[in-house]
Amino acid sequence: MKITSHACIRVLNCVLLAMALCVSTTRAAETGSTPKMTVKVPLSSPYYPVIVRGAEAKTLLGAPISKIRAIARHGNALETIPFQIDKRDAGGSYELGKNHAGNNPMLDAADECVFMTADAGERIISMPEQHAQQPAVEVALIDPKSGVQKWVYLLVTRSAQSLPASNRHYVAYDFAHDAIATQAYRIGFSSTQPFIVSSLQWHTGEAGKWSPNLLDTMKIRHHGKLFGNIDFTRTQADYLSRIAAIKEGPVRVIRRTINSVRVIGYLQSPSVTIDYVAYANGLVMDTTIDFPFPLGWFFSDIKTYTTMDWNDDPALPGLRIHGGDIPKGLAVDGRMSPEKDRFNKMAGQRFAVENAYGLLLVQLEMEKTLPVEARLYLQDERTRADAPENIPGQYGNVGFLTTGWEKVGTSVQHLLFNVLLLQKTTMEQGSGMLGRYPWKTP
Repeated sequence: MKITSHACIRVLNCVLLAMALCVSTTRAAETGSTPKMTVKVPLSSPYYPVIVRGAEAKTLLGAPISKIRAIARHGNALETIPFQIDKRDAGGSYELGKNHAGNNPMLDAADECVFMTADAGERIISMPEQHAQQPAVEVALIDPKSGVQKWVYLLVTRSAQSLPASNRHYVAYDFAHDAIATQAYRIGFSSTQPFIVSSLQWHTGEAGKWSPNLLDTMKIRHHGKLFGNIDFTRTQADYLSRIAAIKEGPVRVIRRTINSVRVIGYLQSPSVTIDYVAYANGLVMDTTIDFPFPLGWFFSDIKTYTTMDWNDDPALPGLRIHGGDIPKGLAVDGRMSPEKDRFNKMAGQRFAVENAYGLLLVQLEMEKTLPVEARLYLQDERTRADAPENIPGQYGNVGFLTTGWEKVGTSVQHLLFNVLLLQKTTMEQGSGMLGRYPWKTP
């Protein structure tokens, strides 16, 4: 049997940690003195990423990020588990590609420590001697329904070499194709407008095998009046967009684009920052818009459509859309119907699309201070063209219509599109996860 170098390192690491676990209790410290925190989170599959802010791990504050590890006990073995720390600034934005003094940043209160519930283990009664005097936090994970408990330990190692980081990854970024892949899904982005998702594939269950692309493209449309009487229409084709930064990690990938839309002639709007934060079973599209002046000074009746138009290849499995008060959902067939027209009149901030490969759920979250209203939107007409993509027809083109943007004053606003991409999961289970993935501690 062929054994890779990564496998050898992992086996050696587990052996060393197991030996450390078995030292006599006279040379080990009881974890009773270790600071503790409790997180109530579902522990069954699909597994959740858990985010612990630096402020909640007080004993680790000020420690070098490069030396902080997450470990778990599985049987008689201790092992490092997939874990990462992402820095956030005072405004809540991720610090991507930023040089820190000495290139060895310390853990601050706003920073995020991220791990997966799937890797949690049994409680450590006695911390091995080499870690006993190091700052640590015991994180107890408790399933609120079953009462099952598991534990993860965040600690500072004396040196990165003494406790190597895990080499397992839940998510990966493909630089050559600008794509993000997990064990469940693979998404790709437009080469000309990289903030646009242009492909979605599901994992088929076979190693390295993916479904055909199920998506025509993601669409952005802006309609309104300029100076009260001039029709104003913009699409993603009117955007300037560039990739600004990418951070790979074992638990999540953060991909940032900087974008602006053409207003008049060569005049561009203020920049819009979009962070795609991708996890094993979902992603967050975090949009930050800086309004330097009230839009109502120049625009009125602004409507923005953010949708996903699906591939109508007959060889692909059929699609069903859920949302609003339609209990059984709507079959996508390329033809509008009275039920689909009614779907367009519903106020709502979540919908789902399912087929034989998997279940996609989307929830729009807006700040309470944002005077914008959202409702569901659906066009299902194979014969209806939708410029400028020149993709024939609209097949289950579904998403959100937001209105009231002209009421927004000078401010910085955040919009979150929370997306779950789940396999072998029911609508009920997926709906229960929506808006709580990733799991953030209070």
